[in-house]
Amino acid sequence: MMEHKAGVLTLRATRGKAQWRASVLLRSVGAAVAIALLLFLSLYNLTNYPVTWFDEGSHLHVPKALVRFGVYADYSSEGFRYDGPIVSVGPTVMLPIAAAFKLFGIGLLQARLVMVLYLLAAIYAFYRLALVLGGRQLAWVATALLVTSREVSLIEYGRQVLGEVPGLFFMAAGLALWLASWEKAGLRQLMLVGLLMGLSMVTKKQYLLVLVPTLGLAWLANQLYYRTAPQRIFILLGLVAVTCFALWQIYLILYLSPATASQNLEMLRQQSASAAFVFSPGLMKESLKYLLSLDVYLGMLAPVLVYGLVISLPRQREGQRWGTLWILMVVNLAWYVIASIGWPRYAFPGLSIASLFVASFFHRLTDGFQIGASNLWRALQGEKSNLHKHALRWAMLLWLLVMWARPLVYTVRQIVTPPPNLPVAMAAYLDQHVPRDALIETFEPEMGFLTDHRYHFAPLVILEQAVRHVWLGGPPPSESYDFVQRERPDYVLVGPFARWIDLYPAEMLAERYRLVVQFEASWPLGYELYAAISSP
Repeated sequence: MMEHKAGVLTLRATRGKAQWRASVLLRSVGAAVAIALLLFLSLYNLTNYPVTWFDEGSHLHVPKALVRFGVYADYSSEGFRYDGPIVSVGPTVMLPIAAAFKLFGIGLLQARLVMVLYLLAAIYAFYRLALVLGGRQLAWVATALLVTSREVSLIEYGRQVLGEVPGLFFMAAGLALWLASWEKAGLRQLMLVGLLMGLSMVTKKQYLLVLVPTLGLAWLANQLYYRTAPQRIFILLGLVAVTCFALWQIYLILYLSPATASQNLEMLRQQSASAAFVFSPGLMKESLKYLLSLDVYLGMLAPVLVYGLVISLPRQREGQRWGTLWILMVVNLAWYVIASIGWPRYAFPGLSIASLFVASFFHRLTDGFQIGASNLWRALQGEKSNLHKHALRWAMLLWLLVMWARPLVYTVRQIVTPPPNLPVAMAAYLDQHVPRDALIETFEPEMGFLTDHRYHFAPLVILEQAVRHVWLGGPPPSESYDFVQRERPDYVLVGPFARWIDLYPAEMLAERYRLVVQFEASWPLGYELYAAISSP
């Protein structure tokens, strides 16, 4: 009898070990496939997707100028410009790219490889944040949603020289460290969290608009509702974060001449009024319509916002951690709807955090993402009492699969078969046919990075006027911009942004210029080069 029991126990132990090994092997294979897919999404066809454009080109001017001229600035034919990209994106992006240029030469590939490192770091930091909140299953699903969701566009933004993804890295790393320690955090840990939050704000001012109100409201919620954490975990890290941001702003002001600094402040005020603090009822309606559409987490954002509030209600550590993230998400999305111009990039932080709540929502509805195929089969054969429960679970899992797989297929297709790289084609033509000392007027800063020609770039105040013209019905920028008529540049290069706002009207060009070459795709893409009639 004892021998029989011992044999049964040995058999069970052997089966347990085999199941454990199979589980470990399955997880290892899954992790390897996920890493391979992530590297493909991050690196394949890196310089062709997305095609470089206005914002990225503007940002690339700064590290190029720093390496070529030793000046941290934008540039144009009249000299250096201490506005625009040096204000909108911080040194956390510019300096690493400049270092890559210094070591490996100036090029789009070098710059984007730096951004891919930020992209991978942001994904890992986000995974660690999700792991703190709900364990490995939740972390995998939330990270998968973050990576693939078109409403977040993490891969698209992360492959470009933009500030959103590096800012997310610093924010997610700070949140993961903060929420893991919470009330037990010591002075050094809180200062490190504050530094990471501050670097997020320095990287992209958008995070300043999100994190400062979030920290203030989270502290207030702790004081009035939760009462579970000491005040220092909010106040100390908030002071460090704001100080970090303030020191960078002070450096910019001291580095620049007083006149330029005042001009920057005025331009920042104008840009804020035209893009960040608009308060247009029409735009509010469109922004809200977008967030509630099937384009955003297959229409799950509204129920997830309610669910997030519900799981934030318990006056415990877990509830307060979710509550802090819920405040962050709502602060960003509320600003996006109520005050902003409605560009989807403005909702990037909030929609990124929303993937945590979407994953948690489905985790609860599916009993921890359990498939339960055998139970469903038995229910179909006769156990009708649990059939609706299993059917609901499978429906939720299918919904989650579609939410993840559909945008993944779209992103893979875009990476594998990108649109024609018209900026590179135009740059190659300029290098072959246009003298380097000829003056080229344009509103396409990417060309100033791709070639070393002498460009005059329309000032960035034109962009503020363009926003008012397109979204708010203001006058067209061409009414107040007459550089071509006054200075008679040798060439005028019309690209997507100039065409978008009709900065160089066709009738004005027809008077003194002739079309030399055209690289065209669907409107408004493409480039047209015009030469002065007296030029060859």
